[in-house]
Amino acid sequence: MYIPRTLTSKLKRLFSVFPVVVITGARQVGKSTLLAHTLGKNKNTDTVVFDPVLDVGNARQDPELFLNNRRPPLILDEIQYAPELVPVIKRRIDQDRSPGQYILTGSQQWGVLRSVAESLAGRAVFLDLEAFSLAEAANMSDGTWLQNWLADPVRFFHKGVQRLKLKHTLYEQLWRGFLPEAQFLPLDTIPDFHTAYQRTYIDVMFDC
Repeated sequence: MYIPRTLTSKLKRLFSVFPVVVITGARQVGKSTLLAHTLGKNKNTDTVVFDPVLDVGNARQDPELFLNNRRPPLILDEIQYAPELVPVIKRRIDQDRSPGQYILTGSQQWGVLRSVAESLAGRAVFLDLEAFSLAEAANMSDGTWLQNWLADPVRFFHKGVQRLKLKHTLYEQLWRGFLPEAQFLPLDTIPDFHTAYQRTYIDVMFDC
């Protein structure tokens, strides 16, 4: 089940204006899922998911040839595993500043992504995707109360404030946390899910 994200409209708007959009965020917050249900639905958009072991499409060995074989719009998922592509993208953007060319995603907001920010300065915009907000967990597709108030304060006050219709009780929601996958798991498996997340992500981060 896909729950719409509040960043969807902003993502589409930015991609219609800028040549590169970079989406960052921790693992399992839904970056790939967001793209699959939005811009990835476009039949003309190709998606490549990079791997820490396999050199997908020889992107690391020959980044020029890799991009020659894949025309924009192009989604490059987990770009930290193919950093050799970044300078090539920079050169291509310098030659053609047309909007809507590349979307890069990364699960690490340091190291490689720092070099992405430096290399694509002035050429890309950045979006930080976090875990679900309460409004997203309640599947409120019409935006948060703050967004609605800023957009139209008069209509907001006439409409009144509505309580969030959470699928779970507040206490259960706090127990589950706000990572997307945790919303659909059996309640008794939640501790195992978070333990696995910690071992495969947080512990690895500190080992590095």
